[in-house]
Amino acid sequence: MLIVKTYLDRSTIHGIGIFAGEQIACDAPIWEFNPAVDLEFTVEQWLAMKKTISPQSFNNLLRSSYKENNRIYLCMDNAQFMNHSTEIANIRQDEIRNTMHAKRTIQCGEELLCDYFAYSDPDDLHLKSLNS
Repeated sequence: MLIVKTYLDRSTIHGIGIFAGEQIACDAPIWEFNPAVDLEFTVEQWLAMKKTISPQSFNNLLRSSYKENNRIYLCMDNAQFMNHSTEIANIRQDEIRNTMHAKRTIQCGEELLCDYFAYSDPDDLHLKSLNS
């Protein structure tokens, strides 16, 4: 769940992106896992769910999910629009606390970018698409 003010707009990286709606201090928390807003699945649960919905619906969920430590996470708020960059990522993942923090001060209006390679499992769909 996002814990800073944000908004959606056109991204220079890809499609829609999420942008800071306020200045965010270096090391400030940006996102934290909250089971009221974010869903967590085992691989088995994810595959079982896939069998119960249409391929189009599943593909929509796939775009908003990521795989980390053999669990699939589905963000239900605007965090699902966070784009990837290895060079200019301004968000870092804390896998132990399952949170994201600002790598540096982020200005109001700046796109929030994370490095998918820093936390996603090697077989994550997004990593596979970036490597192809």
